[in-house]
Amino acid sequence: MIDKVSKTIEKYSMLSPGESVAVGLSGGADSVCLLLILKNLGYDVRALHINHGLRGGESDRDEDFCKKLCRGLSVPLEVSREDVKGYCGKNRCSIELGARELRYKALERMSQGFKIALAHTLSDCLETSVFNMSRGGGTHGLASIPPVRGNIVRPLIDCTRSEIEDYLKTVGQEYVTDSTNLIPDCSRNIIRLNIIPELKKINPGLESAYLNSVRALREDDEFIEKSAEKALSECGGDFTKIPDGAVLSRALSVILRQEGIEPSYDRIGRAKEMLKTGGRINIKKGVYMVFSSGKISFERDEEPEPEYITDLKHELRLPEKTLTVTKISPFDISRYQKNELRFILDLCKVSGEYTVRHVRGSEKIRLAGRGMTQTVKKLMDVKARARDYVIADGEGVIYIEGVGISERVSCTEETSSGLRIDIIKENENDVR
Repeated sequence: MIDKVSKTIEKYSMLSPGESVAVGLSGGADSVCLLLILKNLGYDVRALHINHGLRGGESDRDEDFCKKLCRGLSVPLEVSREDVKGYCGKNRCSIELGARELRYKALERMSQGFKIALAHTLSDCLETSVFNMSRGGGTHGLASIPPVRGNIVRPLIDCTRSEIEDYLKTVGQEYVTDSTNLIPDCSRNIIRLNIIPELKKINPGLESAYLNSVRALREDDEFIEKSAEKALSECGGDFTKIPDGAVLSRALSVILRQEGIEPSYDRIGRAKEMLKTGGRINIKKGVYMVFSSGKISFERDEEPEPEYITDLKHELRLPEKTLTVTKISPFDISRYQKNELRFILDLCKVSGEYTVRHVRGSEKIRLAGRGMTQTVKKLMDVKARARDYVIADGEGVIYIEGVGISERVSCTEETSSGLRIDIIKENENDVR
């Protein structure tokens, strides 16, 4: 196993002898194996652990395991705790995507310029190829995870998961298991737990056969990529100078990725057609490709207003303002005037995370004491106060800056704990 990894490192020119390298350590079998082997091979290793905080006690267990393992190996360890849910709420992305983005940002930040070794295996590559094939991916998708990408290297890329587990058993090394990987509740888990075992019934040597295929696919993919880069540099921005075919498709994929758009067969096909006729197409929500005389440019709709997540328990910094919360417990409604109660919520009626954003005008709210539901536009001069904020939950707006709170969260004589919300402008004494 050690010799196999050493040959992989040499084959892909991943690391120089004795080079310093930062290992992404989750505590699972693959990353534990990678750490042990790189240390055994004489590399100057340090470990980086990302705690996503998504699995409660299990996430803390993984972190504790990594700390104990690294102490025993005398390997420096740096831990980063990431607020994945908050990040996903703010950026409107899935938990899987948000965790991945935060993970790579944290690894890059903590690596201090050293190469980053990740524990992707041949089994991971096979699962990724099947996943990409199911989505209609081309050569690039079928080529799966690259052995080297920038400063990221993957020394276990030619090793199977079973080989790794056998190695750890031989050396008597424990590891932790992410329980979410054992539940077939998402595409990748379905592929790993259901589809791959069925394919192995057809060919027990599936992974060995796949290794030959993926190596050939990577060679083809690399050739097309280099050809596309050359074509882009020589065409002077006129895509009609690139002959239709694999190179043109890849060149279009390159510029789409540069714009943060995931290439697909449909998008590439539409772009090719528009190169012939000229015009403008909506390539993604809010993003348009414009074609004129072989040239391609991009136009975007005005960016939507950002949204911020709060648990209504802590201060929240906003552009030019700060949202503060003050808990009032015990709460006695008789001590407050009607005007003060406009901005005090019943703490028992609020929970979880809430969205804070600028007013739009179309929101509806039944203000406490008003006895009717109205749009924000009718309640305030939206144009004049467009930079004011609203707070909303899953049922709608519960607070409007400078106006008041929703009747459904208002305080009554039964309220035992209140929550006052203030929005303070920076460098001013204006509190709303």
